[in-house]
Amino acid sequence: MIETDTYLSIEGPALGIHKDKGSKFNAYVFPIQNESSFKNQLQLIKIQEVNARHHCWAFILGEQGEYSKSNDDGEPGNSAGAPILRSLLKCKITNVGCVVARYFGGTKLGIPGLIEAYGRSAEKAVKNAIILKHVIRKPLELAFEYSHISFVERVIKFHDIDVVKREQKENVIYHLMVRRSKLNKVIEHVQKNHLITIRTV
Repeated sequence: MIETDTYLSIEGPALGIHKDKGSKFNAYVFPIQNESSFKNQLQLIKIQEVNARHHCWAFILGEQGEYSKSNDDGEPGNSAGAPILRSLLKCKITNVGCVVARYFGGTKLGIPGLIEAYGRSAEKAVKNAIILKHVIRKPLELAFEYSHISFVERVIKFHDIDVVKREQKENVIYHLMVRRSKLNKVIEHVQKNHLITIRTV
């Protein structure tokens, strides 16, 4: 689904609204860090949309979208949570949750209608969100003498490495964040200088 060291997620919350035969579906998408943060958002939406008949939801977690859950919240089996989840998967985003609050309009939609309505509302919410590409970086620590600063700085520039912190004491310690796909190449590059100590975290 996702490149080896990047993934797509959303920048912040967004809302999508879908109406069908008098029923209204308010879909909220939002970034999450873990299942607990999703549950917190779910409770807030339940308070905000207290008069909704159903609060159906789905979420995806993990760099490769490897962990997901969905819930129909009283709607017929697989008619709400599953289509919400499919909409998120279709957009190839992860670390994201979606809650759809349904207000019943008096006319039953049937299972095909529910599947369409819940999926469409989630898609609308994602369309209104800002999608970002995140680069997966790994920590790397280099310890060396002052005479090697220029070499290390060249390595940092060449491999586009993020410097978290530079410590200058008896020797120099650099705390770095390296793009995951480049980590082995960086270590190999630095190992050419045997006076530099390498530590991965």
